[in-house]
Amino acid sequence: MKPKAIPEQPCLLAADDDPLILFTLVEGLTEAGFDVLQARDGLSALELCKSVRPDLALLDIRMPGMDGIELAQRLKTETTVPFLFFSAFSDENYVQQAVDAGAYGYLLKPLSVAAIVPTVRTILARTREDAHRQCRQDQFDSALESNRLIATAAGIIMRDLGMNQEGAFEHLRGKARRTRVKLIDLAQRVVTQGTSSGDS
Repeated sequence: MKPKAIPEQPCLLAADDDPLILFTLVEGLTEAGFDVLQARDGLSALELCKSVRPDLALLDIRMPGMDGIELAQRLKTETTVPFLFFSAFSDENYVQQAVDAGAYGYLLKPLSVAAIVPTVRTILARTREDAHRQCRQDQFDSALESNRLIATAAGIIMRDLGMNQEGAFEHLRGKARRTRVKLIDLAQRVVTQGTSSGDS
């Protein structure tokens, strides 16, 4: 399955406590075709990410109240919004914290909006690929768990009714059809009760 195309106007969040930098970012990214939200502190940025869910958040490392690193950690646990950092600090410690937080990038100030637009577009493409990959993994995990559950229920029926594996599966499927119960729900009942009487 191919990732979805990037929307014509992806929504970005720019968070920085410096009004001049924030203005420059918002104006430049808007001119580049993005829909841009803005926040002057970490708490406001978090609330916007929770309510609007932008496609990407651009976070300054140092902000009042809640710094960029703490904000990134909250974004990771409380939202699905991907993020990158920008900062005047190139110190290895900051870069490592950004990497550990799960940032998609680390840009150094002063920022040239024209220069960062390709980076932003590349990250947006990557985040969509990652989201599709996670969706496929979740579907696979769900199918695997269902198969495990059905196999376990069939094993219980084999034990209780002296059937072979094929007979146990057919017994379970037939019961699901006759009672108009989903196979996975019937299997769950058998496993929960730990006996083939769970399919009766």
